Amino acid sequence: MADPDLSEEFITWPNASTRNLEMNLTQEPFSDKKVREAFAYAVDRATLCPEPRGGDCTPTLSWVPEGVPGAIEPDKYSLDPEAAKQALAESSYGGPENLPEITIAYNSDASGRGEQVEWLAGQFRDILGVELTIEPTDGTTLTALRKDVATHPQIVFWGGWIGDYPDPQNWLSVYYTCDSSFAQRFGYCNEEFDALTKQGDTTIDPNERLTYYEQAGQVLVDDVPSVFLANDTQQFLVNPAVTGYTPVASDVEWPGYGASLMTIDKSE
Repeated sequence: MADPDLSEEFITWPNASTRNLEMNLTQEPFSDKKVREAFAYAVDRATLCPEPRGGDCTPTLSWVPEGVPGAIEPDKYSLDPEAAKQALAESSYGGPENLPEITIAYNSDASGRGEQVEWLAGQFRDILGVELTIEPTDGTTLTALRKDVATHPQIVFWGGWIGDYPDPQNWLSVYYTCDSSFAQRFGYCNEEFDALTKQGDTTIDPNERLTYYEQAGQVLVDDVPSVFLANDTQQFLVNPAVTGYTPVASDVEWPGYGASLMTIDKSE
């Protein structure tokens, strides 16, 4: 950004992807919703993105990302140390001293990921008094562990979803319904959520169906099946000779990938 030429070529836009702190809901202590709430309140997302992540994301409190129909703006779980401590006190454990050992796994093949996990673990230590055991795990092994609820780690850092198509059905019905293989991997199931997504999936009117998905998205936020952290942002340098593109959230490869007719000025 400090370079006079490169700053003119720099393009960034929010991506249709959501990153989270993925929890195994069948394992203690994350079978207790109050513990999940405590962890959700204890993350400074506004610092996570610009500092340890280096500016490649924007904070989020929900699952369906901005730019995708059905996205909502929740009013809970932003950083609130007092609410975090209160939620943990109200849990079945009563406080940090009664919690079992908690391990956090991350992909050790990803550059810089270890430093990011250290930063996050510091948040939980400083705010909740919870010391996490950090487990670096190679990407192949971690992927295999996450496919079965019996082996899924207690916490996985920087899990999430990248949209296949720009519709909330892809984010909610595909991923979080009780019969979804994704939700089954970490033990999430809510019949109210399933009923709302089914209404969205089977309603013809486009405006009406979005209301069901928005309600389902709020149920998801309330359940705290994971700690929603951030949406990725794409960052590219584009030669000034390339024009005619409008980046949208579904452009996960390069700006204009999904829907733009790009042109090239040969005189450049």
